[in-house]
Amino acid sequence: MSFGITSLQKDRCRLILVCRHWRGVVQESACLWTDISGHDSTFYVKRSLVKSADLPINIHYLSRGPHRPEIYLPLYLTLVTPHLARCRSISLIAENHVPDSFEKLFAGLRTTPPPGLETLALKARASQRQGIWVGSSLPQLPGMAAFPQLRRLEIDGIPSELAPPNLPLNNVRSLNIIDVINVEAEQLLEVLRNSPQLERLGLGRSPLACPPQPVLLESIHLPCLMALHLVFMPAQVSNFLLTTVHAPNCSELFISSHLPEVPNNVVEACLFTSKTKHFSPVLQRLLTQGRYKDIDVLRTGDQSVEFHLQFHDEDFDYSVDRGIVRLDFKLHSFPQMESTVQWLTGCLNHDMPKTPIRLFVDGIEEVRLMDLIESHLAITHLAFRACSDPGAIQPNPILVHMAHPGPSRWPLPDLESFSYGVVEDGDSHNEMMLDMLRQRYDTSFNESGNEPIPPRPLRRMRIELGGTENVHLLESVRKILPQAEASLIEGDDSVW
Repeated sequence: MSFGITSLQKDRCRLILVCRHWRGVVQESACLWTDISGHDSTFYVKRSLVKSADLPINIHYLSRGPHRPEIYLPLYLTLVTPHLARCRSISLIAENHVPDSFEKLFAGLRTTPPPGLETLALKARASQRQGIWVGSSLPQLPGMAAFPQLRRLEIDGIPSELAPPNLPLNNVRSLNIIDVINVEAEQLLEVLRNSPQLERLGLGRSPLACPPQPVLLESIHLPCLMALHLVFMPAQVSNFLLTTVHAPNCSELFISSHLPEVPNNVVEACLFTSKTKHFSPVLQRLLTQGRYKDIDVLRTGDQSVEFHLQFHDEDFDYSVDRGIVRLDFKLHSFPQMESTVQWLTGCLNHDMPKTPIRLFVDGIEEVRLMDLIESHLAITHLAFRACSDPGAIQPNPILVHMAHPGPSRWPLPDLESFSYGVVEDGDSHNEMMLDMLRQRYDTSFNESGNEPIPPRPLRRMRIELGGTENVHLLESVRKILPQAEASLIEGDDSVW
């Protein structure tokens, strides 16, 4: 028998309505009232706390996406804080939390730490990660020695610090520490050594103390580790952890890093170095998986380049922290971009057919980058936005490149879906896009007899909303591609 965390009251009511006997069982069984949810009313939460008697309780508060609790978080914490000593699980996911509310919880945990606590999961998002804590004193969690039974510790998006002795944990199954400012490398390594059953490890935005010299450290083997997330950690720290931790069965790898400006082969020199070769089979295996394989290459305002790779099985929003492999790098030059792509394609199994990918390029003008990616990967979906800066090349060289065949084949011969971001005041870009479509797909436009093998027919064409020009573009596209599905898309729509 199980109850839904967001529907506890309804689920219990269903049992009560079965018959008089079941009504009595539900009303008198304390074990059926141990889940305390913020999705219930204030009255029902108070009732659950009473009916659960002295049994261990599980605290649940979920405010994310479509889930909206009945009780505001500060009031909910006021109700449950007097019962913290008997908590077995505390899970609070709050998108719009008030900092003082978490301080109240932390103070309660310091005063009456629950000795039987097995799960402590606190997670915030959005505004909490955008400077809400600037100038404020950070809330302090009790040292983890207060929770000898703790098996799952997740602090994400709540800048905080751990009271001494910080992190003495054993036999942890899940450890995810984001924005905790005083994690010590030595203590972290000790936790990993003492947790051979660890299944999930996440670290992020934490100034991890400089680790000791790797040559003095023994490798830490974690055969049960399924997920490794290193989020916005310095490259040298991520490299240190990749060097030290051996996780042969890892099935989920997320790494994001702002890589240094030199050298050009920055990924191999600073992250996946010769000391991390034990991770190569893991990375090669992960790069063969995933129904959706996405690569985004974006030029930013400071002329650096953001490189995002994500392979996953569900077509979900990128903000969701799940998938198979996700690599996010900030690079500083086009040579770095080239070396990163070369490193990536070098990790692929070249005995297999080209891996089909969805490629998103924004502000990129270098044709040789497209040639490099295409030489190793089959680009089946392309989302394209031309650079709108006054100094940008017009028309975009990539559009020009796509409009002209090579000696034996067209560029991007596997392309079946094309999304185009309209450039305001960029008539040459837009006209070049239409000319490219005519050259590639309008058989009546080019009837010479010695053309190379034609590209795959375009199945879908999408135009991102950008002004009145897009309506006229859509009409022109439909005339060129009468068999393709052509439509306009808005900002929140998927480009695919």
